[in-house]
Amino acid sequence: MQYYQMTGFLGGPDPCTQKADDIDLPHPDTAALLLDFDGTLVDIADRPDGITVPDDLGDLLARAMDRTDGAVALVSGRTIDDLVQFLPGFDGTLIGAHGSEFRVAGERFPAADFDHDTIERLQRLVEDFGALRPEFLVEPKPTGVVLHYRQAEALGALALHFMESLADAAEGFRLQPALMAYEIKPESVGKDIALDRLLDDGPFAGRTPIYAGDDLTDEPALKLVRARGGAAIKIGDAETVAAHRLADPTALRTLLDGWLG
Repeated sequence: MQYYQMTGFLGGPDPCTQKADDIDLPHPDTAALLLDFDGTLVDIADRPDGITVPDDLGDLLARAMDRTDGAVALVSGRTIDDLVQFLPGFDGTLIGAHGSEFRVAGERFPAADFDHDTIERLQRLVEDFGALRPEFLVEPKPTGVVLHYRQAEALGALALHFMESLADAAEGFRLQPALMAYEIKPESVGKDIALDRLLDDGPFAGRTPIYAGDDLTDEPALKLVRARGGAAIKIGDAETVAAHRLADPTALRTLLDGWLG
C-alpha cells in the first residue's frame, strides 16, 4: 500500500468539501493569487495533452490580473511551453516544472543552473523502461523526468521501485510523488521554494497569498501560504495541510468568479 499512500489516494478520515461561499478570502486589492493548473483550474485527463480548458478560464484569469494589479501566478508541474499552449492569452507570471523555470513580466529564466548531463541520463533510463512497459507514460521535463501510471494503476508499486532506485543513485536529485505519477527532479526545486522567492518581489510583495492545488506536489506550497497568513485551498479529497477544501476545479472557478465580483 505504500505507493497509494505516497500518491495521495488515501485521504484523511471522511474529508468534507466546502461550498464556494463558505471560504473567506482576502480582498483582491490586497491579495496575490497563486494557482496550480491540472486538477485545480482544469480537470485531470488520462494523458497530459488530453485536458479540456474551460471556455471562460481565460476571462477569469484576465479579471484576476486586473483586480490584483498583476499579482497572479500559475504554479504548475507542466513546462512553461505547455502552459502557454493551453493559455495563450494569459500574460501573468508562470512558474513551470514545479518551480524550475519562471516567466515574469514576459521574461523567461531558469530558477538555477542544473546538472543537465544527469538529467539527460535519467531521461534516457526512464524512456528505456517505458519502452519495455508501454503501459507507462514517460514525460521528460527541463529538470528531470516523470513516469505516469494513470493507465496502469496495478503497476504503481513497480513504478515506485524503479523511480526510487534511480533517484537514490542520482546525487542532488530526489523523488517527487504525485497523483498517479513519480517525478525525479533536483533537490533545489519545489513549488514552495519558488513561491517563497516570488512573494517577496514585484507585484506580489506585501500581499496576502491565496494558493489552490490538488496534488502532493502542492502540499509544501499550501503549507508555505498558511505560514505567511494566507488562504490555502485543497482541491479534491486527498489528505492536506490546507484549511479549506473544494470538490473540484469547477468549484474553484465558481469561488474565484464570485470573489472577483
